[in-house]
Amino acid sequence: MPITYQQTTDKGIIDQVRNKHWLDINELKLLKFEEFCFFGETVKALGFSPLGLKGFLGILIALFKEVTRVESNLNVHVYNVVLASREYATYAAPFGLGVKLYTSFTDGTCIISATFETPAINDKQEKIYKFAAPRSVEATWKHHQAWVDKLIMEGKQKADDLSFANFLQMSQKEDNYMLKNKNTTAGGALGPTVLSVIIFMGLLMGIVYLWLVLGSLLQALYPSCLIVSDKTPFLQMVLITLGCFGVSWGLARIQKDLYLIDGMGTRLFGNLPLPDAQGYISTKWLTFIFLPLLPVRSYHVTREQSNMPDGSSYTLKPLERINWAQVKETMWQSRLWYVVMTIALIGLITLPVWKCIS
Repeated sequence: MPITYQQTTDKGIIDQVRNKHWLDINELKLLKFEEFCFFGETVKALGFSPLGLKGFLGILIALFKEVTRVESNLNVHVYNVVLASREYATYAAPFGLGVKLYTSFTDGTCIISATFETPAINDKQEKIYKFAAPRSVEATWKHHQAWVDKLIMEGKQKADDLSFANFLQMSQKEDNYMLKNKNTTAGGALGPTVLSVIIFMGLLMGIVYLWLVLGSLLQALYPSCLIVSDKTPFLQMVLITLGCFGVSWGLARIQKDLYLIDGMGTRLFGNLPLPDAQGYISTKWLTFIFLPLLPVRSYHVTREQSNMPDGSSYTLKPLERINWAQVKETMWQSRLWYVVMTIALIGLITLPVWKCIS
């Protein structure tokens, strides 16, 4: 098993989790949720094996956003809390990105709501449905309650026997579904998927060549140290870097959907409610390891009726101008991540120099 789960009663860990997620926990308690259990996920070898790069990037993010412990053998324990609403037989799981709500029914149906942007699910055959949009815990809970009530009116019965095993079953069902469908492309969606892959590749190549450019500048100061073995002329590397980012940004402007591959691609940041309460303003960014890099376009996000079980979906209407106030707010909220990534980038570039001169 790549990931193992186990409940914990360690008071020190429990206090750390409460302090880490106190805002969401308090809001959930006001909504009549109760603490149900604390648990840990154990991932081997920093997530590299067998989860690969995606697992490592996920662990890297968790080290800063979650309560974690790293053992000498590089196994990582990530600790979280589950709260429960017994009236609605619903679990609430707050973690670094936000809060997820889970409710299961006796016929195997599983519904999930999230307070942040993540791919939706609408699969009648697998009986799994997920609704996600960046909004408050209270708004998401009200929407989830209405969804549960609607399914009960249709004759479904909640699985009222709450247990940690039941919560894990739903969480793993979601993870397995997303993994199974990650590389599956519907017949009419080939074009958008190819476009998203090109955006991803442009971002990846831009980051690589940015590292080469900075490494070449450092090598000019220490010519005896081999930092960059690439023989591409410096000016050409600069142009390639700008070209890669430019192509990704231009394609993201015409991209109609949002798509992330291992944390890189396009996603929305920000949630500015409109005065008339008809949706909100959010901004699409080019994203690297879930970090906003370049703002692409701002959108008016509105709710519409659809064939989803909860009867709603969201549409994006592009605005003529980028909402720069929202861009500034997003950058300010991500300031710690910018510092961490800058330090990591500088460390990777200067490491060969330290090895050379030491």
